[in-house]
Amino acid sequence: MIVVGVDGGGTKTRATAVECVNGKGKVLGTYETEGSNFHNVGIRRASQRIREAVTRSANDQFPDLVVLGLAGLDSKYDYQVLWENLNDVGKEVIMDNDSFFLLYSETGGGKGVITISGTGSIVLGMDGERKVRAEGAGWFLSDTGSAYWVGREALRYLSKTLQGMEKETPLVKMIMKTLKLKDIDDLIYWVYHRGHRIERVASIAKIVDRASRKGDDMAKTILLRGSKELGEISAHVARQINVRQVYVVGGMFNSRVYMKGFRETLTRWKMEPIKTNKDPSIGSLMFGLNKVECKLD
Repeated sequence: MIVVGVDGGGTKTRATAVECVNGKGKVLGTYETEGSNFHNVGIRRASQRIREAVTRSANDQFPDLVVLGLAGLDSKYDYQVLWENLNDVGKEVIMDNDSFFLLYSETGGGKGVITISGTGSIVLGMDGERKVRAEGAGWFLSDTGSAYWVGREALRYLSKTLQGMEKETPLVKMIMKTLKLKDIDDLIYWVYHRGHRIERVASIAKIVDRASRKGDDMAKTILLRGSKELGEISAHVARQINVRQVYVVGGMFNSRVYMKGFRETLTRWKMEPIKTNKDPSIGSLMFGLNKVECKLD
């Protein structure tokens, strides 16, 4: 029996395959490719990347069980679209939002809260009987404190600065140099005429973090505001679930300034963040292995 766990995030898609014989499993392979949030890249490209990850990780064998943890699976309508396109990647397919399986990897299905802040953001809490979710409604409605949010705020600041409404900090030149912009017309062209691609806007968060490490006040302001807002949302969910620890994962938590703001917010609520460094695909894989009663050697 072959079980495949997949984490389909906004930035990358990673799959791990395990072959189970008599309740014991050994890793067949892992495979990583580009992001597969279908809201960002379209359902066709997302499906292709997920299928590629499943097939390559399983060494071209057809899996018995595939567990998909997918960013962008935020509503029953999302589930319907994804199910129609991916229900045949294995003999049996289970799918849920990626946050569920990431939390599962830490708690084994028990009580806990996890906050993801990568390309997008979501907070999920579980107490064994119910789920409490905040954010995770896409870039237009939510994604507070995410890389997309940080990138968007930086672009708004850049726009105001180029129009003489904000004081310029070194962040301005760093963004303009990276994006090869000369003036406000170039910025407008980059944002609108070249297409609004979520991952491109999110990539600007790295520039903001780099500027913050050099002491840029505006970069620090953006990162702290986003992290504190997401921290308040995380604390709200943690209070609902009645826990004092919040697992955190995602590229934004690699920012020292961002993590500082998030930690300070939770501390005010007498809570603490716990950074998880587990492979994102492990949660979905663990779920699948437990379902078929298979343990890794």
